[in-house]
Amino acid sequence: MEASKDSLFQLTNEAYRAYFENPPQGADVVRPCTPGDGVEQWSDEEVDAWSQRHDADMAERCGLWVPASGAATRMFSFLKSNEEAQRELWASVDRLAFGEAWKDAVVARFGSTEGVPAHEACELLWTNMDQGGKLKGLVPFHVVENAVENAFDAHVAMWRMLFPQHSKMWFTVPRAKHDEVASHLVEVAGEVDWHLPHQNPATDIPVWTREGVWLTDDSGDIVRRPGGHGALLPLLEEVDVPMVVIRNIDNAPSPQARKSRAHWTQAMVAACDAWASERTRLQEELKQDARTPDSVLEWLRQAGAGLSDDILLSKTEALAWLDRPMRLVGVVRNEGQPGGGPYWVRIHSGVDAGLVRPQIVESIEFEEDQKALMAHATHFNPVDMVCVLRSGQSLEPFVDASRYMMATKEVLGQKVKVLEHPGLWNGGMSAWLTRFVEIPSFCFQPVKSALDLIDRK
Repeated sequence: MEASKDSLFQLTNEAYRAYFENPPQGADVVRPCTPGDGVEQWSDEEVDAWSQRHDADMAERCGLWVPASGAATRMFSFLKSNEEAQRELWASVDRLAFGEAWKDAVVARFGSTEGVPAHEACELLWTNMDQGGKLKGLVPFHVVENAVENAFDAHVAMWRMLFPQHSKMWFTVPRAKHDEVASHLVEVAGEVDWHLPHQNPATDIPVWTREGVWLTDDSGDIVRRPGGHGALLPLLEEVDVPMVVIRNIDNAPSPQARKSRAHWTQAMVAACDAWASERTRLQEELKQDARTPDSVLEWLRQAGAGLSDDILLSKTEALAWLDRPMRLVGVVRNEGQPGGGPYWVRIHSGVDAGLVRPQIVESIEFEEDQKALMAHATHFNPVDMVCVLRSGQSLEPFVDASRYMMATKEVLGQKVKVLEHPGLWNGGMSAWLTRFVEIPSFCFQPVKSALDLIDRK
């Protein structure tokens, strides 16, 4: 499945040129979202109460949606030049889920693991990971009852804990990897109703050189590259359930954390389901009322609308607000280096221009004079999101097109400028009704490097 022909983010080269020649100005960050000011904190009793409202029948209207297009390049490429990391990983070979396969490859090449230098073992590992081309989701993460489990397996296992029957899952994958992933899921997913949508290549973005021209290949064709996870947004328009849980492929639930993480997912899904029901009730009330009740305005403020106390909304305006997609976003305490996360942002463009609303902001989006605000941030980027949207609902009206992101990378051996579409949970969801809730750190298990897989259980 691919995004529809006329989906979001299919711009002309001239439109892209305008972005490169007039770089994005960055988000206008006002202050961090903190507990009591944009971030909810639920007591243990509240979490238990929400979790107990979890109903397996929700499987008919709730699915899991996982961006899984990323390759394992960054997970392993640092090993090529970091000798200390090479030694650490090779010394930990017996504490890695892919350790046995790695040792077998070393024995096949060198006859034994004894005396094999770390750099040579890691060079062989890099080769076995397709020079970083292996999908991150297919890298072994865990060992469960003597069986190796990768990230796809881990997500499937936890979702089946939540919904033993009628489970629905979407993993976004590159077209070139579709058959490999499909063959694997056929073996492990059982009765799960799974789908593998593909990012539309028409959303790829041409690459800009330092000389101010398009980068071309040996054939003279303009080089294009995927436009970031924001380009996956059109695929959300195609889901056939009204509620989806979104989490990254590398934030796979480990066996030891699975029960606790499932408890929190149950609570968030039930809370979001109740939130959506409140919205439906207010929509019905509004249709019967000649004016916009205060209860609607208060509900919208609690949903992060950023409306002032003296605002007056017509019935049409209020109904339009209530028809927006919604998301309940789980964020964890920022216990490390400050960076991207939930912030109050003055919106540059789109339907919310001028409003100050809760947003996820990447560190690359900060203006230089606003970076000091990151030191006051209390929470990190989204861990889990529960999203509510209508099947087929156009998501384009809710994108802040000013939030394209630009970075410098190396492509075909050259330092170049690359552009990414407004991020999936950043500018891409700018105008969604948004609530942030603090969730425990054990719900956040990212795997950014192969070292993160040592002793992962």
